Amino acid sequence: MPQAKENAPWTEPQYQNLITFTVADKWFCLLDIENKFCDVKCSPENVEELQATYKGVQPAWHMNKTHWIKIVLDSDVPENEIESLVKQAYELIVKSLTKSKRQELGL
Repeated sequence: MPQAKENAPWTEPQYQNLITFTVADKWFCLLDIENKFCDVKCSPENVEELQATYKGVQPAWHMNKTHWIKIVLDSDVPENEIESLVKQAYELIVKSLTKSKRQELGL
């Protein structure tokens, strides 16, 4: 994903297994390696349907429940669906950037 960056922004021991993925310093994914889940930005109109379809899609941990979902990685959510949801999260953030910021980043 062009211009996406992986970050481990916290130094506290309890957060050492958390990684954020950003574009232009805006998060689109938070990965918890230890607890094997990720939070991804999601279109509000898709949140309820995804939660009804998969047991592994739940309200996001420490995020706005309207715009974010939690995906349990070892669950009923297929790998290709997880990849698609992460890509959609990235695209939501890119779309939210100003035109000038997208041009600056070559997006």
